[in-house]
Amino acid sequence: MTENIDLFEAIDSQRAIRRFKPDPVPDELITRLLQAAIKAPSGGARQGWSFIVIRDQETKDKIGDLYRAGDGFPITPDMTGQVRRVYGAAQYLEDHMEDVPVFILACIQVNANGTFSAASIYPAVQNILLAARGLGLGSCLTTRQMRFEAEIKQMLNIPEDVATAAILPIGFPAEGVGYGPTRRKALGEVAFDGGWGKSWRDYTSGQA
Repeated sequence: MTENIDLFEAIDSQRAIRRFKPDPVPDELITRLLQAAIKAPSGGARQGWSFIVIRDQETKDKIGDLYRAGDGFPITPDMTGQVRRVYGAAQYLEDHMEDVPVFILACIQVNANGTFSAASIYPAVQNILLAARGLGLGSCLTTRQMRFEAEIKQMLNIPEDVATAAILPIGFPAEGVGYGPTRRKALGEVAFDGGWGKSWRDYTSGQA
């Protein structure tokens, strides 16, 4: 079931969802996510992006195996509670990648020096994340596929002059898994007025 929510409600409540129901995601919802992606800005309006929708179980199994070939997300005693929760959720996703209903692999044309413009692909990724929130879907941004990019490019017949920028798992949030509110630093800690150090006042708080 899709939702009809305000833009700022989507922004304020969109968060990383890493646990999903096994329910399939309808094609029309995937299409809407892709439509949102291609409305994003890109450098020089070149639109060098491409998006691969992955639903085949065998392919998801192979990607899951590749994800688990790394070091995982070890939790250490010095981590804060929030970091522990994030790492634990990331580890859960890695352990259950093949159970996610849909992957969207965001790709981008590389430059002459073999790198790619993040500004030309990650706005499109953010559009997918926000659109997913608006449609009642969960997702998160993962870039772990860069560690095994050669293997995944061969698996999916991706040209040499195209890079993989992110894999977005897509699905309906699992029972008990919700959206925001999100935990973020206070605005005054990261936004300044006229120069570094003078905190920007939160004019929405009603406090002087």
